[in-house]
Amino acid sequence: MAQIDDDSIDGFEDDALEDERTAVVHLADLRRSSLPAKPDRHILVRMDSVSVGQVFSLDADEWTLGRHTQSSVVLTDDGVSRKHARIVREGDRYVLEDQGSANGTFVRGNKISRHELTDGDVFQLGPTVMFRYTYTDASQERMLNKLYEASVRDALTGSYNREHFEERLKVEVAFARRHATVVSLVMFDLDHFKKVNDTHGHPAGDAVLIFVSQTVKKAMRTEDVFARYGGEEFAVILRGIDLEGARHVGERLRTLVSAAPVEFDGKKIGVTMSVGCSTLSDCPEPSTMALVAIADRRLYAAKHGGRNRVVAEG
Repeated sequence: MAQIDDDSIDGFEDDALEDERTAVVHLADLRRSSLPAKPDRHILVRMDSVSVGQVFSLDADEWTLGRHTQSSVVLTDDGVSRKHARIVREGDRYVLEDQGSANGTFVRGNKISRHELTDGDVFQLGPTVMFRYTYTDASQERMLNKLYEASVRDALTGSYNREHFEERLKVEVAFARRHATVVSLVMFDLDHFKKVNDTHGHPAGDAVLIFVSQTVKKAMRTEDVFARYGGEEFAVILRGIDLEGARHVGERLRTLVSAAPVEFDGKKIGVTMSVGCSTLSDCPEPSTMALVAIADRRLYAAKHGGRNRVVAEG
């Protein structure tokens, strides 16, 4: 039988004791780590529609809410007045005030003209738009923002997901019809994307999708809605831009994407895309379905016409 000397046993015991040693935590540190963060910020959380979960930090003395484009929180809902309500800071409190709106401002179902907000209050502007007022801390605000972003963003590319796109398109079309303004749609599909996956592998395909998304997002206005529509197909909602303007946007995006190859794993992968454009005035019956159908038809016309081109008619 093999002999185990005392020194070996002593060493083993020392190692075991070292592995199982409990870290010493001072009471003051324990108290600091267990205490909840002190609330230091006031936020609004959207409670309805496509923007449910969106967070607004009340970091000014006055916040205005309404359909007016200069409002602090711009609301496109038809039931909201142009200057519907405002929230003003009075010392360390925030007060909600109706601004003579057509459909009223409500807290807990009661119509108000002025109301001092308390943590947890849910208020309603008109028939559908709702917010929750919360007094919270920075970590909670960050968590709420992350939850909202996760609900509306495509996990791979960071662009909006299809569900959010479809809801936003409904809102934009309704707004354009109500105010007799223009709204257009650009849809594009990456050419020969299956070949990229088959030749270079799916990680390379993912890198191409990320590159395209980053390139397009840098070229968009704040008010534009850029989304991954599905697979290698993307869409952009353009408020206030007519068909000719949409064509120019499509051409600019096509040029940007094709200007430089994607570098992945030491290889350069060229990327081109086919683009279809439509505008609401194109539609015999103005609707989201018609707007998408026309842009989609023109996108496939670009494909059949040789790819790497923009089609905005036919």
